[in-house]
Amino acid sequence: MENSKFSPQKYLKENGRKLPVVKCLISDLYNQQGLTMCLIIKKQPGGKYTIANILVDRLCLGVKNTIVNCNITEEELEEMIDKMENQAPAVEVTTTYFHNLIYGAIDYASELGIEPPKDFYLAEYVLDPNLVDDGIDEIEMGYNGKPMYIQGPYDNYRKIISALNSSVGRDGYEYITEM
Repeated sequence: MENSKFSPQKYLKENGRKLPVVKCLISDLYNQQGLTMCLIIKKQPGGKYTIANILVDRLCLGVKNTIVNCNITEEELEEMIDKMENQAPAVEVTTTYFHNLIYGAIDYASELGIEPPKDFYLAEYVLDPNLVDDGIDEIEMGYNGKPMYIQGPYDNYRKIISALNSSVGRDGYEYITEM
C-alpha cells in the first residue's frame, strides 16, 4: 500500500487560487509603523480554511513576511483574527483592493531592488494577480515621496541599504535603525 502523506504545499499549488474568498482583512499600523497586516481567508470544501497572512511594508520593503496554511479550523481562524486585532483594528476590504495593496508594495520594493522573501512564493498560490486593477496606482507607497527603511530585527540591512543606494542614491531615502 502506498504511503501518501498530505502535503500543504501541493494542496496550495493545486487548489489555492480556485478556492472561494471568504474575506480579506487588513490591520493597518501604517501611521505608527508603516506596516499593514493582510489576511486573505478562503473556504475549502469540507468547511476548513486556507489563509495567507502577509505583512506588508508600504514604506520600503514590500512584503516583509508571510504565513500560508490550509486546513485551518473555525476556532484557529478566530484566534488568528483576534491576534491580528490586538495589534490594530482589522477592516474588511475588497479582494481587488487587497491584491492592489500587496502587489503595489511588491512593485514599489522591486523598483528599489528589493524582492519579496522566499516564503512569499506559497502565498502566490492563494493570491490572484489577475485581480489587480488601475487602483494599484492610488495606494501611497513610501513616506513623503521617498522610501523609508525602518530596520527590523531579522532584516539583512546591509543588503537593503545597498539596494537603496543603488536605486535611489544615498539622499533618496530615509533610514531608521533598530533601537
